[in-house]
Amino acid sequence: MNQSAVLLEYDGPLARITLNRPEVLNAMNLAWVQGLDAAVSAVAGEPKVRVVLVRGAGSAFCSGLDLDMLAREGMSPGFYELQERAFHGLEVMDKITIAVLHGYGLGGGLQLAISCDIRVCSTECRLGLPAINEGLIPGMAPFRLPRLIGLGPARRLILSGELIEPDEALRLGLIDHLVPADNFEAGLAEVIERYLAAPPTASAASKRLMRQVYDAPFETVYAESWPLLADCLASPEVEAAKEAWRQRRAKRG
Repeated sequence: MNQSAVLLEYDGPLARITLNRPEVLNAMNLAWVQGLDAAVSAVAGEPKVRVVLVRGAGSAFCSGLDLDMLAREGMSPGFYELQERAFHGLEVMDKITIAVLHGYGLGGGLQLAISCDIRVCSTECRLGLPAINEGLIPGMAPFRLPRLIGLGPARRLILSGELIEPDEALRLGLIDHLVPADNFEAGLAEVIERYLAAPPTASAASKRLMRQVYDAPFETVYAESWPLLADCLASPEVEAAKEAWRQRRAKRG
């Protein structure tokens, strides 16, 4: 699938969504949000995909809203709805979603990244939510970011609009893996393999339960965990793990 501003490729259990406006640091325009929404919808329906990688072409992940577009025509009708539908689609799909940050992860780019399960960041990346400087709110980041890093740090980043370095982002919990820029692709490959190895039934069930952590009472989530645990116990991954354990025990005598 090839949208005007987004590429979608499949590689067995791995899907790659690539933001493809490198000439403007992958800034977000209407074609961008349309393409991302279509890509997320398509990959969500692919049962063989276990991990979804979201990254940017060229020298940056995403520099945020296309300010030329904003100055010329404002925010197009449907833009925000498509943006948040795509971001939320990454949150709720039953695959592990990984944002790959390099260069800049700003504004809507960082909003996209915090909608993913995992964030892998290059040591040369800068991150921030500068929407306040344009008189805007950073989409649904005021909802998502406090859940990720806590209310105090989220207030600071959103209300100041400041940019931060990746080592501080790691300390805050904004990113999960910090990889040296001079060995980034090799380091990224190691991270991807770690999540590709996660049993899909268990990872999907875990994502479903974690989505409710701040909204549902313990009893509700506990009740929902029972059928999810039953699905895991009946899955081929658990059977394979049991057989592997039997074989290890047999070798030890």
